[in-house]
Amino acid sequence: MTRVFGLDSQLAVTVFSSVVVPHESRGEISEADLENYLSKAVWKSFDVLRKEAAERLGVNEVDLILAGARVVGMKVDGHEVLNPHGFVGRTLEISLCITMVKRGVLESGKDKNNEAGVEIFEKGSAAAYLLSKLLDLSRLLYVEIEDDKTKLFLVTPIRTSYLNEFDWGKSHIAETYASSFGVPTETAFEIYGSFIKGDVSLTVLEKMRRVFYSAFKKFIDGLTVNVKNFPDLDLKRLPPIYIRSNFPLPEEMSKRAFMLGKKRARFISLDKEMDIGDLVNNSPYNAYEWLNQLARRRIRWLMP
Repeated sequence: MTRVFGLDSQLAVTVFSSVVVPHESRGEISEADLENYLSKAVWKSFDVLRKEAAERLGVNEVDLILAGARVVGMKVDGHEVLNPHGFVGRTLEISLCITMVKRGVLESGKDKNNEAGVEIFEKGSAAAYLLSKLLDLSRLLYVEIEDDKTKLFLVTPIRTSYLNEFDWGKSHIAETYASSFGVPTETAFEIYGSFIKGDVSLTVLEKMRRVFYSAFKKFIDGLTVNVKNFPDLDLKRLPPIYIRSNFPLPEEMSKRAFMLGKKRARFISLDKEMDIGDLVNNSPYNAYEWLNQLARRRIRWLMP
């Protein structure tokens, strides 16, 4: 079984998108054609994405490494196929999962990343993609809340990738409770835990609820800014918003509607973390493994 490592969005960039390659002859698509078209698709994807990736990772494009390329879908003339070999068509659409890292990341983890049977991904992007497939949704916003940061990943019919991030997380809740109750932050989060469990009087519970939503307003404000600033989210209705937090959130939150500017939103909390190893080791995601072996060979050829 292949070992899979999920990296933070500041260390890796993973994008799921498609490339359309014209079939260069009138005959059937041969194995040689497939290898040629796959090579073109991988290179074209990397060429289009590397500027964006380099800017996010804070490096020059020459210091960017194509760390992985996986085939996650194939279409001939718009029709999904498992194996295009032998089909006749004008175009081949190859859906790829491209992962890029800065050069030092692979070097610092040389023993882990260079061994056979190891693949790396940007964890949040891979989780968003798997969630969309699990739920059979072509649009969704996947939100990861950490200690100090909230990261957003957008799924659309044409692309899945990191969207943005803003400052908000567990520490901001602790600070708000500490300020409101006049206690250290360590004690403050214990108070928050009592609110989550609901094992206090109704009077105290109501105060705790007000404190939580005063802290949560900063999360809403950060999310609203991102909804306004990105054209892919300029829809009459927002896509479903799924939240994976590294600390518990109130159950009542999923029953409420929140306004993100002029748009109404509901949040669905995810109790279970997505296993990004499924992307490599389990069906249906590993259906193109024979093509992925070709892709890995192309990477070795493309990268200096």
